[in-house]
Amino acid sequence: MISRRETLRRMAGSGVAAAALWQTRAFAATFMDIDEARKVLLPRATSFEPVALELGAPQISQLAAATQTQVPRGYAPLAWAGFAQDKRVGWVMSDRAIGKYELIDFAAGFEADGSVSGLEILAYRESHGAEIRTPAWRKQFVGRKGPEQLRFNDDIRNISGATLSCQHVTEAVQRLSLLAQQLAQKPART
Repeated sequence: MISRRETLRRMAGSGVAAAALWQTRAFAATFMDIDEARKVLLPRATSFEPVALELGAPQISQLAAATQTQVPRGYAPLAWAGFAQDKRVGWVMSDRAIGKYELIDFAAGFEADGSVSGLEILAYRESHGAEIRTPAWRKQFVGRKGPEQLRFNDDIRNISGATLSCQHVTEAVQRLSLLAQQLAQKPART
């Protein structure tokens, strides 16, 4: 059996970059797209319409204060209102949160009253912590309404080995929850 050192020496001698052996593997998986997530998170909706979120400096400042989280630079979640027979039944919002090093794409569903209907992980790029995809962890969000019911380690438990992913996704859902509450106070269609 050839040692790693000998393999590197032979590769270097043959012109192949030895550094390639020392690089860590990149892990990335896409589990569903936003169209699929909308159907899963708000199954009663028969149609979806994009919703423009007002996120100027005053709104970002208000979001940060109300959720006690740091709003990422360039914060730009996407939102869709779900309708069934011309009645608004809720919203689906997609956002990104940093795990430890990489971004996690996710979507959260909200009922018409602003409570969470579900959470789906769309893409996960970290090498560890993918346990946040488990139904048991995501189920903790269902039925919670408002940032005060979505506190990390109080309301939403941590997963050992996925602490930063759990914390950052929870904080992002807190922000979306506040936006959903604000949308719930507006007329269905303008």
